[in-house]
Amino acid sequence: MVTPAIVTAAGVVAVGALCAYFLCPAAALAAVAMMKAPGSGGALISRAAFEANPKLYFHLLRHAGVKAALAAFGA
Repeated sequence: MVTPAIVTAAGVVAVGALCAYFLCPAAALAAVAMMKAPGSGGALISRAAFEANPKLYFHLLRHAGVKAALAAFGA
């Protein structure tokens, strides 16, 4: 069971992120952590997207190619 304190804290973080995104879009873009995409020759992708589903990244890399994998993961 989720306690109300955890839900409230998550809500505050979400509202803060939305405010930062709409009030200062450049700051929101700077907050995105990037990493070198494996197997792409040094291109950058979103670390959060990769960590959320690395299996999909490697599937796209093998079957659809580097460009498709980079496009799906925010390069």
